[in-house]
Amino acid sequence: MFNLHGIKKVNMDKVVFIVEDDPIQQKVLQRHFENMVGDFKVRTFSNPEEILEHLHDKPFAIVLDHYFDGGNEKTGLEYLKVIKKKSGIPVIYYTSSDDSELPQKVKKLGAVAFIHKDLSSFVRLRTTLDQLEAERAEREKKGFLKRFFKL
Repeated sequence: MFNLHGIKKVNMDKVVFIVEDDPIQQKVLQRHFENMVGDFKVRTFSNPEEILEHLHDKPFAIVLDHYFDGGNEKTGLEYLKVIKKKSGIPVIYYTSSDDSELPQKVKKLGAVAFIHKDLSSFVRLRTTLDQLEAERAEREKKGFLKRFFKL
């Protein structure tokens, strides 16, 4: 599919935004999503401010880190608030933080999942994306039936 300028358009239904300041973790996540999870495309952002300019692209999901380097005093919590306020894009909070209250804060702010970075985090990322895909398919099915039968 191409836009009016002859540039190939990306199906944003299969794009995941990764907001991670660590370049190694960013690359590992990108490879995981593109090769292991399925047919997802990945756009990476090192600075969480950058993602705010791209919310209108409506990706399938956003994987958001908690801590950011480079003099950024804000944590992922502040960005989660903004993302949820401006869009309905599902956010997966992905962090190495050991703050025991953080999972509750994240859920309260609207994240679909809190995933602690550890050996099994890639499995939990895959499971979360599978759940999001199943939920989307169910919503689309209900919407189709509603339109078809004019309910």
